Amino acid sequence: MSSAVSWLQGPELFVDLRQPAARPGFCLVPGFAQLSIAAETWLAGQQGFAGSFHVAQNRATWQREIDYQPPGPTPDEGTLSWEGKTLVETGLHSPYLEHWHEAAQPNHPCAALRLRAAQTGQAAILVRTGPIFMLARGRAPGIHLAAPSLAACLAGAADATARQALLDCEISRGTASGWVINASTLPWREGQRLRLSLDRPGRLLIDGAVWEIIHEEGQIDAFTTA
Repeated sequence: MSSAVSWLQGPELFVDLRQPAARPGFCLVPGFAQLSIAAETWLAGQQGFAGSFHVAQNRATWQREIDYQPPGPTPDEGTLSWEGKTLVETGLHSPYLEHWHEAAQPNHPCAALRLRAAQTGQAAILVRTGPIFMLARGRAPGIHLAAPSLAACLAGAADATARQALLDCEISRGTASGWVINASTLPWREGQRLRLSLDRPGRLLIDGAVWEIIHEEGQIDAFTTA
């Protein structure tokens, strides 16, 4: 099954979003409460993760800190090689092959933040490279994915509230010109503007909520300018 895939790399931190084709319509869905079972099933088929990227020679490791799906049994590692202008990734612990094409756009500014919500303790990673940004925000602390897939977790959930908690992991991509989200694991976020401002040193406001800056890479003003 084909998917739309985005990988945005900061100096070290990264965000990755993978959404399957044949997406149902969400234009009349303002939030979790209006989701049908079919829509929940499609959402559960998405993939995405964020964390830190490390490479030694041609061996790459994606250390996942936030994951839309349950954690896998093996590390996310692969080898990287160039075929012309195409970056070829070959899995080390599972048989996969991916071809990556660099977007034809500037790659500066390049900055990233590791964040923690002041009130809830949720983790987040925010990356900007050139005109693109991506945000990954984890589930509430205490929400654990015990089954092999998110779909299986949903099937075993006790009620709609439990299913909502399982699906409430945001991985969004957008353009820094206006900070508008154009793709998200939470479809009703698309078209919305990500409101960012520095509250004080070490704290960032995202849509009015306070996030503590745990780690920063590059120039932090990349997140307060277009």
